[in-house]
Amino acid sequence: MPVLSVKPHNGAPTLFVDGAPAFAGIYLTVRNFRRRADRSATAEQSASRDDPYFEQFRDAGFHLYSAPCPVSFDDAYDAERDDFPAERFAPLEILRHYAALDPQARFLLRVSTEPRGANSAWTRRHPDECEVLESRAKGIYATPSYASEVWLNDASRFLRALIGYLYAQGLDRHVLGYLICGGDSAEWVKVGPMEDWAGDYSPPSQRAFARWLRESYGTVEALREAWGDPKIDFDQDLVPSPEEQGDADLFLFKDPRRRRKAIDYFRYNAHQVAHDIDHLCGVAKEACRGEHLVGVFYGYLQEIVWNNGFFGQRLADADVAHAAAARSGHSALREVLASPHVDFLSSPYSYGFRGVGGAGGFMSPEASVRAAGKLWISEEDMRTHLWPPDAFYGQTRNTEETIQVLKRQFATILCHAAGAWWNDWGRPEGGTWAEPEIMATFRRCLEIGRHHLTLPDRSSAAEVAVVIDAENWFYRSTVNNLDIPTWRNRHWGIARMGAPVDTILLSDLLEGRAREYKLYLFLNTPHFAADERQRLKALLRRDGKVALWVYAPGFVDEDLSVEHCHDLTGIRLRMTPRQWGAHVYLSDFTHAITERLPTSTFWGTDMRLGPLFTVDDATARILGTVVINQGRCEPGFALREEEAWASLYSAAPNLPAGVLREVARYARVHVYCDTEDVLYADRNYVALHTLRTETKRIHLPHRADVWEVFTDRLVGRDCTTFTDPMAAGATHLYYYGPAPRP
Repeated sequence: MPVLSVKPHNGAPTLFVDGAPAFAGIYLTVRNFRRRADRSATAEQSASRDDPYFEQFRDAGFHLYSAPCPVSFDDAYDAERDDFPAERFAPLEILRHYAALDPQARFLLRVSTEPRGANSAWTRRHPDECEVLESRAKGIYATPSYASEVWLNDASRFLRALIGYLYAQGLDRHVLGYLICGGDSAEWVKVGPMEDWAGDYSPPSQRAFARWLRESYGTVEALREAWGDPKIDFDQDLVPSPEEQGDADLFLFKDPRRRRKAIDYFRYNAHQVAHDIDHLCGVAKEACRGEHLVGVFYGYLQEIVWNNGFFGQRLADADVAHAAAARSGHSALREVLASPHVDFLSSPYSYGFRGVGGAGGFMSPEASVRAAGKLWISEEDMRTHLWPPDAFYGQTRNTEETIQVLKRQFATILCHAAGAWWNDWGRPEGGTWAEPEIMATFRRCLEIGRHHLTLPDRSSAAEVAVVIDAENWFYRSTVNNLDIPTWRNRHWGIARMGAPVDTILLSDLLEGRAREYKLYLFLNTPHFAADERQRLKALLRRDGKVALWVYAPGFVDEDLSVEHCHDLTGIRLRMTPRQWGAHVYLSDFTHAITERLPTSTFWGTDMRLGPLFTVDDATARILGTVVINQGRCEPGFALREEEAWASLYSAAPNLPAGVLREVARYARVHVYCDTEDVLYADRNYVALHTLRTETKRIHLPHRADVWEVFTDRLVGRDCTTFTDPMAAGATHLYYYGPAPRP
């Protein structure tokens, strides 16, 4: 019986198929799997449908596939019997048809575990188990509360019945695994967070929150003290009101002394989502006897600052001013990574700048995913030129653009030792990749991906860490004025700084799960407890490490104070209780960080930040000035240098690539390239995706022969530096690892 698993291999979590490492390159088809509108179709009729695009990918070397499970919770649920009868799972027989097309085929099924809508027999049967949002909510559909034990039990029964059917019918041999889906778009985020609507006021949520509080605080006296409310009790409805959830005390920030109730609720909500994921993945793992993979979309901590307004979906007046993050439930990533039942995590690649010249990174802190032994599988839902017009999201315009962005995305995946599924759902019949030149590129990607498995060291080469606090949103307003420029910084600055980066959880850094780096970027870390500040200082103030802090580092503890910022960063700040945009310009060009930078180097945001921070420290070296309210020009980019460590502070977010590159050089980070193109690198490859036509110069960390692997060109022999002419919008992937080359 085939066994599929994720295990360490040459420095990275890796898919294993029947005991051998395999590159997780997957083709996702929907052609014969979206059949809910055709409930009358028989399995035989479904199996008679052809799929020429599936055959194209098979012929290109793919044998791993993904598809929407043709049976959802609502499809399978029989309300009269309160059961999931086996005959409801007959559409799964379509797998037999695909196995005939490719006997090596294994499918990763996207399994919807949530009933939804007014037509759902389950939601009609259990209205009191459904989520309840605030009165502003409109245009919503019924969906179970994440806290509903009735739903969780029934979703478990559904998974057991589905997987049981696969085994009973001998279809299990054609299964790669299960993507366990919940929430509005299968990604464990409901509609409410995307519109800044407060919830969940359902009876299951009220009970679960009270239970979590009892477990967290132990006694009602402790709860009363924390919340500052002598009348509160565990038997009351305790989910905070919309005003309590949304209010802040000093512009963007909540004072924990006054807002502990909301902070606790956001923490509970994230825990509840993680609990559901762990439980359902455990059910699936047990049902499949541990023989298949199980995973989820989760942990979108680099990305989930958007809302329905960004996506242009649902209502014409969809929210654009708030981030979904605090209410999303995605902040318990540490719990999900600790689950023994989860093999892989996934997300679509970043929506921030997908087009030609952009960067297509992952939504989660991928280095923490790797450190936990989980495989990252990127959902590559590129809008190619073969999609319908105006598909947006950086849609490519022709074959050449599609190929270059495809190569960029593959380079991202390769250099992070990740996997991917490439979606073919832009048209109902498929075919959004169906051109010979594109399929030839896919074939080469598979060859390179499989060769990568043979390399002795597939670990990260990053010397820079971007540190993410998964709970930072709990201590701030949901207004996205800081979140949007921080999100943009990934694509406009960090991806172009000329050196690879790892993105890690703050909790991994504090608790010793992260490896050592030379430079740490703290872009949005306003909350630290006193003991966390002490631990972090012990980690950072040694061995020549450099930390770069942005805007309000450590401002929130049990109160709001710039003294906490000073304790954390070593740089004294001044706080102005006003809100305005903040823009930094360089004012000292004599330091190693600034001497190579042009005088036109500016950064910041016009989105209102509040309060405002400036540097007020005679012992710090002032490298730049921040312009804020009233046209004030005050110290805003400063450096404190000590013998064993250094600390930099920027009063404004969204630092440009040039500044980040020179800070990296100052921290003794190896810089591969100065041209501010998108760059990815590991210990064997370096990739560039360009904006500008010019000859690129790339510096390697050691002497090597260098080959551009998509064209099989030798571009450097026994060198540490090489040059290569590149057109605008091109992607080159250079191999400098051990022989033989791919």
